[in-house]
Amino acid sequence: MNSPLRAQFAIASKDIRLLLRDRVSFFFAFFFPLIIAVFFGTIFAQQDDPPTMGVLLFDADQTEGSRSFAKTLHGASEFEVKDVASRDAGVDLVRAGKATAFIVLPQGFGKSRDGMFWSGGTRIELAVDPAAKAQAAMLEGVLTKYGFQQLQEGFKDPSKMQEQVRKSLASMRNDQNLSPANKLVFDSFFNSLDSFLGQVDGMKADAPKSDASARSDKPADATSADSAVHDAAATAGGGWQPIQIERLSITHPGPEGPKPPNSFSITFPQGIIWGVMGCALGFSISLVTERTKGTMVRLLVAPISPRQVLMGKALACFVSTLGVSVFLLAIGYAMGVRPTSWPLLILAVLAVGVCFVGIMMLLAALSPSERSAGGLGWGVLLVCSMIGGGMIPLFFMPAWMKSISIVSPIRWSVLALEGGIWRDSSLAEMATPLGVLVGIGVVGFVAGAAILGRSRTST
Repeated sequence: MNSPLRAQFAIASKDIRLLLRDRVSFFFAFFFPLIIAVFFGTIFAQQDDPPTMGVLLFDADQTEGSRSFAKTLHGASEFEVKDVASRDAGVDLVRAGKATAFIVLPQGFGKSRDGMFWSGGTRIELAVDPAAKAQAAMLEGVLTKYGFQQLQEGFKDPSKMQEQVRKSLASMRNDQNLSPANKLVFDSFFNSLDSFLGQVDGMKADAPKSDASARSDKPADATSADSAVHDAAATAGGGWQPIQIERLSITHPGPEGPKPPNSFSITFPQGIIWGVMGCALGFSISLVTERTKGTMVRLLVAPISPRQVLMGKALACFVSTLGVSVFLLAIGYAMGVRPTSWPLLILAVLAVGVCFVGIMMLLAALSPSERSAGGLGWGVLLVCSMIGGGMIPLFFMPAWMKSISIVSPIRWSVLALEGGIWRDSSLAEMATPLGVLVGIGVVGFVAGAAILGRSRTST
């Protein structure tokens, strides 16, 4: 082997040995990609078995009809339903980001089902977290599906369904806004449906199954019932639905009524978090560089204490996080972001800054080199972002992953910033995320300072 080629192989061999000796860099070069692959594979695996959506339910009607529909929702595969004691309690929990949606079965829910063919359908109320707009349409579709399912279930009791049809017929005939010609059309439809329901029992007993119906998964009367339901929707002007969904606002009404947040109010908290993460990582790598290059030693022999040196580094990182947050909030304000509470938003920004100063100090203490500082920093922060909802909404995650998200500072940072920007949170509601963020920052700073102190005395 010639001399130039031998030199190239020697350099490559040396760099590979350095990578293998640096345990942090080795981990993030070989094992961290495995974590990423498993994480996203777990998320995408939910497409075949979609995760349940956590929703709250309040039955204000407390009738047989409302309890029957509530039981259907509790058994729905798409939902994980939790009952709440009042309308206000459900709205507050959604506003605080502790539930994706809130379903209310209002008073009169059961009675409205008696005239479902003419009264415009049964009304329910729905409040959805504005941060989960992608799920809102799906929620309405699922509720409508179960509304149709309840209507189809009614055909199993033909006498009760006949009673509802006759009540709808009476309501139609008393409708003064309907023209005589249209009344004749609906009169014919309701009478035909009444006759069909009267014959359902006879059809069950007498009608032989054809080869096609024998192969069907549904009994003959269920298939006929499905057709009757869809005919009802088409005949009633095409706009009829068994469930009429009315949206509830989760924000407190102001002088001009409740105002939902604009899209930038929802996205800017995430933007602030990514900016603060960049500051923390940059100062972490800077601190490691100063330690490995000898700059830290020169600072320590200066007439200042080690504690003052670390506090100065922490102060610089803290001021930088504040600067990033203020800059992004100023841009957001120009784009229509109007915080609901400036004092709480200021507290949130301060708490987030304290949290990431502690994270910066701990990352710097655990990193033996600049290379490992970059890998460890981005690795830890990306994992926290993934499990904390910074990259993928918590809704798409399996239940076990949602439960471990409470350890992520990203989750608490987003909740704190959203509480001041658009969730209209109270000080009591903000106490938990603010306390967790400050706690993470203090623990991280103390632990990092202790590790750095031990490494300094050992050298």
